[in-house]
Amino acid sequence: MSVTLLSGCGGSGDSGSDAVDDSASASAGQTSAAASAVKPLSAAELDKASLVKADLTGYEVSTLSKADTDAIDAVKVGGEECRPLGRTIAGGAVGEPAAASHRRVTGNGDSSAEALDINTAVVTLASYASADEAAAALKSIGEAITACAGGFEWTVADEQLDATKVTKTAAPEAGEEAVAFTVLASGAPWKAVVLRDGATLAHFTVANTNAVVSGKDFAFPADLVTAQADKLG
Repeated sequence: MSVTLLSGCGGSGDSGSDAVDDSASASAGQTSAAASAVKPLSAAELDKASLVKADLTGYEVSTLSKADTDAIDAVKVGGEECRPLGRTIAGGAVGEPAAASHRRVTGNGDSSAEALDINTAVVTLASYASADEAAAALKSIGEAITACAGGFEWTVADEQLDATKVTKTAAPEAGEEAVAFTVLASGAPWKAVVLRDGATLAHFTVANTNAVVSGKDFAFPADLVTAQADKLG
């Protein structure tokens, strides 16, 4: 399974489960009139709100190269209804954001485990014209999890990948609403969380090197979500 974008091979620049948890769902997204009037962040503001090394402990943070962002923008997904999942897993933003900012975050998944246990994440901030538009983009992910539970195909960096299973997982309590899911591809799990703060969506896509080799589950690094949510808030 390719982790090209997550690992940076294209250029530098709570634990989930495969079992469906009925209580693990996106928060009921009811956008208020006040939220709808939230001013979207500019590209410069998104960049300022993005994670840096000082925001985290035990991680390295870098900006994705243009080659990486171009590859994300060019991702192709089999089935329009599954596009939000393919976009998210590839490290992109869903819907039609006005601006976006990408960071690659790498660190040990478990300091007590072997060196192979390393989490690599792409964290993408995207701003939308309104909180309603951001909420609609987030809702599309929840709908895609249901519609594409049996899997889907997507192509990124000229490599076709096959997801054989999509599972909704417990979303962290962060932002105004959030959704989380795990994609099983080539026998290995990839995990994603997307949260909304006003007219901004924060997308987190995580691969674990040990999980890629062994196919075993791994704990989603919730500290990334906490740090980014605090910075947005």
